[in-house]
Amino acid sequence: MRTYANYLTGSGGRVMLTTGGTSRAWEATRIVLGGMYFLGAVAHVALGLLAPEIYPQFANQALVGVYTELWRSLVVPNLAVLQPMVILLEFGLFAALYWRGRAVLVGHTAGAVFQVSLILSGPWGLINAGLALIHLAALRQSYPVTVAHLIRRLGNEGA
Repeated sequence: MRTYANYLTGSGGRVMLTTGGTSRAWEATRIVLGGMYFLGAVAHVALGLLAPEIYPQFANQALVGVYTELWRSLVVPNLAVLQPMVILLEFGLFAALYWRGRAVLVGHTAGAVFQVSLILSGPWGLINAGLALIHLAALRQSYPVTVAHLIRRLGNEGA
């Protein structure tokens, strides 16, 4: 019978805990990505409340003229709707990545699509491309437990 955790012996006889085939590195990646989306959502809330005038200026960062024009003609006039949608998307990505099972896979898929859509939005496009690739690679893993469970288990290992 397979349980949520498999114990593997690492180098030096040390016991390492993995979750159903998912290594600690992938679990850490999932935690970092989820945290990144949480902070992104909080940043958009703060910008919306404290500096909403910054959003039209994002068009100046685009790498191609079409992106700049689309930003100015579609995004800026509809910021009242689109900015909350981005906040909800990023909070949703955070929640999905911190959950378990299929929700995490949906989060990685949506995260990859989101990051690909940002590649031409500015000079940080290579970072977005890298994040999209990480999300796609993470789809090969299984995620049988939530991040809260992982953190509790790590606390118990240290005790």
